[in-house]
Amino acid sequence: MTSTPTPHTPGLQDWISLLILTVLWGSAFAFIGHIVDFLPSAAMVFVRLSLAALMLTGWAMYRGRRLPGMRDKRWIWFAGLGFFGNTLPFILIGFGQQTIDSNLAGILVATMPLATLALAHVFVPGERMTARMLIGFLIGFAGVVLLMGPSALTAMGGADTLAQLAVVGAAVCYGINAVLARLIPDTPASVSGAGMLITASVLAAPLGVWDLVQTSDVPLSAWSSIVWLAIGPTAITSVLLMQIARTAGPGFLAVVNYLTPIAAVITGVIIGETIGWDALLALTVILAGVWIAKR
Repeated sequence: MTSTPTPHTPGLQDWISLLILTVLWGSAFAFIGHIVDFLPSAAMVFVRLSLAALMLTGWAMYRGRRLPGMRDKRWIWFAGLGFFGNTLPFILIGFGQQTIDSNLAGILVATMPLATLALAHVFVPGERMTARMLIGFLIGFAGVVLLMGPSALTAMGGADTLAQLAVVGAAVCYGINAVLARLIPDTPASVSGAGMLITASVLAAPLGVWDLVQTSDVPLSAWSSIVWLAIGPTAITSVLLMQIARTAGPGFLAVVNYLTPIAAVITGVIIGETIGWDALLALTVILAGVWIAKR
């Protein structure tokens, strides 16, 4: 086990990995929307994480990678990654969306890159906040607000303050996860991703199993959707997340949070949804912010 490698200036391979990550995460929304019609959220999360953990562990072993022993301190890092990257934010977002609409939730989650920028500035050597990066991320955030609908901001505060804070807390969790993925002792991405998913599925098991055993008559299409969520937006993205955070840094990884809504819109168009000029303007603003922050 060696020290954490020094991040390099993002190159073509990093951008390709980031775009793949964006497409996979962005495509997840349509599948989740179908699954929750038949399966409780906690059960879906548990099955998704467990299947992904099995797949990624098997893939790592096939490639000759072995998980560290249980006394290895990297399991503490895996637990942190699983807790802040999966279990806790899923719970916080689920709690928040019980009382606030998805547009406002999307805006609040989009504070993640700003949280990542601040955390990385303090905790990650070489990840210093610059005025250009801050301006770019703020422009990207403004684009997300335009995409989700500025009118959603009128619901800020009031009786739903606690729910809104929960969603912001989830965004901070994702920022912490990006920083942890950068600082973890040198470990192959497939191994660290598998360890993260194993610990996340264990943490999600109590409530997930409880809901799962009380569920019946789930159609094959819902199970097929969960299998895809486990393969693409969970197992593959876990490897990409660990790889990008360690080689290009958490600040670069945070860009995905602005690009994911674009993938979600494109996915919606593919399945027959319409897109207006306001959405196109918002997507242009998001891309402009990303370009300014990362050019």
